Amino acid sequence: MRPFTFFTLFLGLALAQTPLCPVPTRDVHALLWHPSGALLLGHHDGIVLWNNSTSQDLVRRRDWDAMNLAWDGRRLLVAGHWILAESQDLKRFRDLKPKGLPALDLHAYAVNPKKPEVHYTLEATYGYFQSQDGGQTWTKLPAQGLPKAGMAFLLVDQKGRLWASLMERGLFLSEDGGQSFRPLPSPDPAPGPLALSPSGTLHLGGKLGLWRQTEAGWRRLWQGTVLALAAHPQEEGLLAWVDGRGTLWRGR
Repeated sequence: MRPFTFFTLFLGLALAQTPLCPVPTRDVHALLWHPSGALLLGHHDGIVLWNNSTSQDLVRRRDWDAMNLAWDGRRLLVAGHWILAESQDLKRFRDLKPKGLPALDLHAYAVNPKKPEVHYTLEATYGYFQSQDGGQTWTKLPAQGLPKAGMAFLLVDQKGRLWASLMERGLFLSEDGGQSFRPLPSPDPAPGPLALSPSGTLHLGGKLGLWRQTEAGWRRLWQGTVLALAAHPQEEGLLAWVDGRGTLWRGR
């Protein structure tokens, strides 16, 4: 493995940290917990897989910017700066050629967990789009009430509602498939990545910490900047996140 460059990954429970092997990455954007138990990190030059205290490059290509990682039940989808690709085995990645997207500068991407053929994306210049055939063809969404954003995070919950976290612009919710959105109170002044636990509990990362939505409101689980966030697909309440210094944490 090449020498450490920008980020070193660690694994933490509460305040304890256990350092892992260094992984050479820059600008970690996305984190996904694969059903196999491995963690996938999307960054400016590809994708790193971390499993059992070891890491490996799934993709290492200059400026292959994996801003978003999504799982539709059978394949990994990668979206980012001029990238939309898929892999069914985490070994071979195939570039997709979707219809209806005027450009492929994709700053957000989400899959409906109950209807995995329904996808949503944010194209940096042209706005929000929806696909109903697994990302093959796309149509423009009105997204009324949702401000234009250069950086956003999208998530579809188990009720089919579409959440949008727009960094400095706030937190928004659509209950009509992205036709319209309404603002919601955010516990963080700069809301960032979103993650959903197996039970449907929503988690939010931001400038001030890691938050869990409860019946009584948002509860902060951890203090500090969260750049990327993932929930374990089987184990309730188990989260992984990357902080502002490029440290990978795991905890509840």
